[in-house]
Amino acid sequence: MATDNPGCLGFLFRIFGITKSDKNKEEKFPYKLRDDFLSPSELSFFNILSQVIPNQFIICPKVSLQDIFFVNEKDKSSYYSYLNKISRKHVDFLICSAKTLQPVCGIELDDRSHGREDRVKRDEFVNQLFKTAKLSLIRFTNKKSYTLSEVEEKLHSIIFHHEATDIKETPIEEQFNMNQTPLCPKCQAPFVLRTVKSGSNKGKQFYGCTNFPRCREIAYINDDQIHTIK
Repeated sequence: MATDNPGCLGFLFRIFGITKSDKNKEEKFPYKLRDDFLSPSELSFFNILSQVIPNQFIICPKVSLQDIFFVNEKDKSSYYSYLNKISRKHVDFLICSAKTLQPVCGIELDDRSHGREDRVKRDEFVNQLFKTAKLSLIRFTNKKSYTLSEVEEKLHSIIFHHEATDIKETPIEEQFNMNQTPLCPKCQAPFVLRTVKSGSNKGKQFYGCTNFPRCREIAYINDDQIHTIK
């Protein structure tokens, strides 16, 4: 025998605006796979870049600036203001170390739209961002095709420098005043004293950046002096 009594559960559904049709309705997913992840000119550049870059490096296309950089700001309102400036921007290509995935160099392809006033301001901001973070940024004019020589010419000095650095692996030491809390030389955040928990160095103390893991700068203590390792 049919009944119109909705019961307690039905009563609760009505309170929260839930109907039977809502329960049976499938969530809509209007998403499709793009065929133009890279434009023809970007793909042309990528193919040339793949021939120029040595095996010690990998190429990452279209990387968000938010994934490359972090905001070193404690004030929340200022933090989100700075974050918004990079959250919706990306770099066309990012060259990274194949061993550590540490960014080595950013690459931008500038088409005609970069002559617009808004794009000029955007490019100036991005240039300053890379400069402040001490990460190289190289710009190429966006075009249908590229030659090996023109790409290699711009990248040679940067790639050669990082290849040499990777081979030498020579620590660079910077001394600090032991009477003051040292600041991270990379992001200027305060260092915090930590102790190695296990392994051959168990019990030894070192300084780590308070922005870890976004900043992995460390410093070891030796003979009452503090040295950073890069």
